[in-house]
Amino acid sequence: MHQQIEQFSKYRPDIDGLRAVAVLAVVIFHAEPSWLPGGFVGVDIFFVISGFLISSIILESIKLNRFSFREFYARRIRRIFPALILVLLSSWFTGWWVLTTDEFLSLGRQIVAGMAFLSNFHFWLTTDYFGAAADIQPSLHLWSLGVEEQFYVLWPPLLIAACRCKLSLALVTCVLILVSFSLNIWATDAYRIQAFYLPYGRMWELWLGSLLAIGSHVRPSRFSANVCACFGLALILAALICIDVTDQFPGWLALLPTVGAALIIFAGKDAIINHYFVGNRWAAYIGLISYPIYLWHWPLLAFARIAIGGDLSLQLKVSIVAASIGLGWVTYLLLERPLRFGSLQGPAVGILVAGGILIACLGAATVASGGLPGRFPAVVQDLADYRYPQYEDQYRVSTCFLRPDQGPGDFANACAKDLDLSRGILLWGDSHAAHLYSGLMKIAEPNGIPVAQLNSASCPPVLGFNSSGRPNCPALTEFGISEIARTKPAVVIISADWPKYAMNPAYSRLEETINRARTIGAGRVLLIGPVPNWRPSLPKILLDAYLSDPSHKVPYRLNSGLNDDIRKVDNDLRKRAEMLHIEYFSAFDAFCNLEGCLTRLGDGHDDLIAWDYGHLTLAGSIYLMNAILDGSSLHRWIDALKVS
Repeated sequence: MHQQIEQFSKYRPDIDGLRAVAVLAVVIFHAEPSWLPGGFVGVDIFFVISGFLISSIILESIKLNRFSFREFYARRIRRIFPALILVLLSSWFTGWWVLTTDEFLSLGRQIVAGMAFLSNFHFWLTTDYFGAAADIQPSLHLWSLGVEEQFYVLWPPLLIAACRCKLSLALVTCVLILVSFSLNIWATDAYRIQAFYLPYGRMWELWLGSLLAIGSHVRPSRFSANVCACFGLALILAALICIDVTDQFPGWLALLPTVGAALIIFAGKDAIINHYFVGNRWAAYIGLISYPIYLWHWPLLAFARIAIGGDLSLQLKVSIVAASIGLGWVTYLLLERPLRFGSLQGPAVGILVAGGILIACLGAATVASGGLPGRFPAVVQDLADYRYPQYEDQYRVSTCFLRPDQGPGDFANACAKDLDLSRGILLWGDSHAAHLYSGLMKIAEPNGIPVAQLNSASCPPVLGFNSSGRPNCPALTEFGISEIARTKPAVVIISADWPKYAMNPAYSRLEETINRARTIGAGRVLLIGPVPNWRPSLPKILLDAYLSDPSHKVPYRLNSGLNDDIRKVDNDLRKRAEMLHIEYFSAFDAFCNLEGCLTRLGDGHDDLIAWDYGHLTLAGSIYLMNAILDGSSLHRWIDALKVS
């Protein structure tokens, strides 16, 4: 086995060992980020290794006058396709059983993008790698494979052209590194998600490895090699421990893992660190199967989170890491090695290309069918295919409930400007205020009470609140304050997705915001607490409950699948309201009792309380507003406004 490893690595076991460091870092980070906060930089180490190995292969072929594009890409297909096809096919079959229609539709798109090596573009448009929804995207990890394959398309022709034009390969590569790295620095500040996924800001990492291959004739002295290896390992360890998801990455910070990897490769296999630590036999074994380990680990974690509907236990996380390594070995021994090195090498390319096309067609068919809702019994197809497009009209999206790209000037006059609020109600907050509007109108409109709506996505009514994704929030909050001062509303109802903001430093200014609103003109203030938050979504949880229940019933109340932080935030807001001497209403208590939290009011498609993790349907909004009317002073306030 050791000879096979050395043959595969061209007598560089330290390269396989470095692969092991990279893959284990990524797997550990994905299993539990707190174990290794910067583990995601393992991908950057992979990029440097890939650039070095691919460029070494091309340069060696050019030197022997044997380079062939056909053979080069045939080798890439034999290397990449076997494990990729198996993992994508396994993901599709798993998704058939555990995913809702929308989730299966999304998986179909991911499979098409993955097989076309465009996953990085797909997830750039759909998913923040560090966002809350990322950990249930079964093919998210294929973004890095997309970057590599795009490099394999671009770099060989450029390298061949540079050789034929007798240009300095080192100079050409340095220019490319400089351009790509500069774009990376610029984009990380301005467009972080784009900088993370797209090749223009990532290829400098692969070209750094290419530069090592071009300068492979330069051999460091024994002392220099040991210094480089030690310093390189220190940089990688610093990246793994000190970088975390809150940092602006890649940017300048990407230099830590990439330069560290480059120094270790440059040091060579005989450096003490490389020989005894990075390149030891066990590390080399893991590095040998790093690719299938990487492919397997993420779908296992994602599907486990989807099936459980929340965080995984320590035991399960460890089991998944072990299973990823085991499946990696099996995939390498039974599939990858025979197709790459065995008697099947000849026909393998045609078989694998056909298999890749079939997998892509399977994904496309899943998309075309709308996620195959027919997989489920008729009684729950509404849950499996649950959509709630009515929310746009009910929330008044883009006019009185602003999208993230909109600012104060985008509020329509009908939202507040044209209303006499001296005997009216102002609804102020984010989407969790907007979902109250339709229910509030059912109460206020028959009584001739005007209702103003100033809501904006992901912007709580808290002075000074700011986030990287919502630069307009401070201006929107100040606009709300100015409208309260101008209109002097009789009642201000304040609501938001409070658990989402509880960790933001500006959250502490909620009291200041409410006091200011009261001082400048708010007659009465009613603070609404958080509604139940379902993980990952109420329709998904109900579908899972139906499928797992031998009696096949859709429950009206559930205790499982809830965000446990809600009660803590609810109690905190109640105390804040008491200190402010304003009225507080617990939406959580309105929906939940000892039997669980209310999920639906009837048996129809439109009777669910929420249409995603916590945004209320019309039925849910009416139910909550009636509960508020019965359980607070709102009914007396409305009677007073009606009389006046």
